[in-house]
Amino acid sequence: MPNPPAWHGKDGLLYMSKTRGGPLTAVALLSEWSLDMATDKIETTALTDTNKTYVQGLRDTKGTLSGFWNSLDDSMFDAAESPDGVDILIYPTTVTTTTSFKGPAWLDVSIKGGVNAAVTIDGTFTANGSWTRV
Repeated sequence: MPNPPAWHGKDGLLYMSKTRGGPLTAVALLSEWSLDMATDKIETTALTDTNKTYVQGLRDTKGTLSGFWNSLDDSMFDAAESPDGVDILIYPTTVTTTTSFKGPAWLDVSIKGGVNAAVTIDGTFTANGSWTRV
């Protein structure tokens, strides 16, 4: 069986609401994102085991996003100030695939610039409920 095609990250898209349950809009000027869906592992190793053993706990969904500051849109800062969090929808690529990841999150945002740099924005998010893969 041949390998499926690989996808370039340039066609990804991230949508976000300003408040939980609010309308999702595409976040402009993003250059990268990450999504970590690791789970807790609790060690259960007992005497005479020949290897460590674990049981799987809860998922700890979190991620990052970064891009260039959009001086015409403060929605990222509004979202970070939301008292009930935001909703995030991530499409790894918008080319011939509809796979997406979606869920509620808490968002933190930072902005930075420099003499030899464009003004950039960075964000981190952590799950604020269950996430799904569609």
